[in-house]
Amino acid sequence: MRAISRFSSLLMPLALAFSISFPAAHANQEKPPSVVASIIPVQLIASDLLDGIVEPEVLLPAGASPHQYSLKPSDARMLTNADVVIWIGPELERFLVKPLSQTSALTIKLLTEEMIHSGEEDVDEHEHEHHHEEGHHEEDHHDEEGDGHDHGGVDPHIWLDPHHALAIADAIHAALVQHFPHLKALLDQNLDRFTVSLIQQDRALMSAFAPLSDRGFLVFHDAYGRFIEHYNLMQLGSVTINPSRKPGAKHLGELRDTVETSQAVCVFSEPQFSSAVVASIVAGTDAKVSEVDPLGQNVVLGAGAYQRFLADFAQPFYTCLAP
Repeated sequence: MRAISRFSSLLMPLALAFSISFPAAHANQEKPPSVVASIIPVQLIASDLLDGIVEPEVLLPAGASPHQYSLKPSDARMLTNADVVIWIGPELERFLVKPLSQTSALTIKLLTEEMIHSGEEDVDEHEHEHHHEEGHHEEDHHDEEGDGHDHGGVDPHIWLDPHHALAIADAIHAALVQHFPHLKALLDQNLDRFTVSLIQQDRALMSAFAPLSDRGFLVFHDAYGRFIEHYNLMQLGSVTINPSRKPGAKHLGELRDTVETSQAVCVFSEPQFSSAVVASIVAGTDAKVSEVDPLGQNVVLGAGAYQRFLADFAQPFYTCLAP
């Protein structure tokens, strides 16, 4: 309980950030756009920017993984009726490549070449300057088939890094302002609120994680690299790279050796996949097991939605790694 209490107190600046007021925008009588996000984390960021305008829909339901998903007829109808579709890119949602090549909707692809190759920059730089760059990225029309988890050496889980979350918000904002200029005033104030509050939260998390940088751990799915690098945490390995395939006995034996030698104090599972393998790795050891949800399936939409997701995602790391 002490760890949870201290962690919560370090997030107090976030509550203060939400108290900042911005001038209200005048309501516009034009019909708001129909917005669809591919996965819940993208929906959460979009819902913050669209607060007071429209509530975005999401394709993947809670508990589903983009690595193993196939579109249903209801999903196809949702895409057909959408004015705007926001997705990470083919590196994550391979199942969307063909449908989006056939839609007339504005498509916003968030994983850009610049984001892939750019180095980590300090998130605080956005406190003074967050450029509203062009956000309408037409996707490449690939027809490749696969198991849905071939990232091509690219980590597509960009929403787990607050720095990239700010870039995602900028891209969505820029595209919506360009195509729906009558919404600019409210979109501007929502982006300002999002930026200020996320910077405050990021500082609090940096402070909370600083003493835990030498506490090793294992993860089930090798998907948290951007979060782990941003907060300087020590991941020692992963149960699997591809969660649709069972890890080999040799690899599991190596992971268990890591736990038994006390190098890993915690092993993290995910609600989207079975935790039985994780349980077998830690059986008979002192290592703790905790569950993290990289897809935010229980977060309420609206202002502060992404920040609530980030706090929920970070909490198990802090609690499990704390001595």
